[in-house]
Amino acid sequence: MPGKYDDLKELIAESCRTLGEMEITKAALGHVSLRLEEPDRMLIKGKGPAENGLRFTEPNDIIVVDFQANKVEGPEDLQPPSESFIHIWQFKTRPDVQSVIHMHPENVIQLTIGEKPILPIVGNRTRLPMMGVPVYPRSITITTDKLGQDLARVMGDKPVCLMRGHGVTVVGDSVERATLETIDLNELCTMMYKAYVLGGPKPVLQEDIEERRDSRVAGAENRPRGNAGGRVGMMSRWRYFTQLAAEKAAGGRS
Repeated sequence: MPGKYDDLKELIAESCRTLGEMEITKAALGHVSLRLEEPDRMLIKGKGPAENGLRFTEPNDIIVVDFQANKVEGPEDLQPPSESFIHIWQFKTRPDVQSVIHMHPENVIQLTIGEKPILPIVGNRTRLPMMGVPVYPRSITITTDKLGQDLARVMGDKPVCLMRGHGVTVVGDSVERATLETIDLNELCTMMYKAYVLGGPKPVLQEDIEERRDSRVAGAENRPRGNAGGRVGMMSRWRYFTQLAAEKAAGGRS
């Protein structure tokens, strides 16, 4: 019998599988959540003896959790993640946020350990660096309300936050957008890490940054041909990455 949240659970599971297949995090580390219409409720990937690794996530791995980090609904052998407070305090303090993702990308962690800033070094990846990428200074598991509040305070209204020696927190107005933001951040940090290894990374020209910024705010009728912006462009990228991950997973199991 179909459940109340089946479609939403599959959406979260698809995000988990995609991020796991892209090795943005390892094993069962990390979680994706979605705010529910019911007050103070969210869907999130559960943890426990029966949990699957991120790349093997199924809808049954997704549970309902309240904003006190208590399980409301889900399999008996799955519980809320210990770091549910990351998600809870983003939802509590930011009404615009509908989805939260916490992952442990290797290159991001290395950059935070070395205290290397994220620079606008790639023409089509200038948005996040120019917004400013906050860094949560503590290398600690976010397991209390206070720590969740502290992280939310550091992150402010930004879509991403690096967590020193730990990982990242990413938010969006949908699971799809938060997933793509996580992928973009990981790609940017991977290029940033390699640039630091080569030595002396230089930002792109300021005039190029401004031109790209102007292009982003332009109306659809003023965009260059073939440049799908807005939700249309976002969903096109979502389909690409989810299909790519599914293809890789199928190839690995064949």
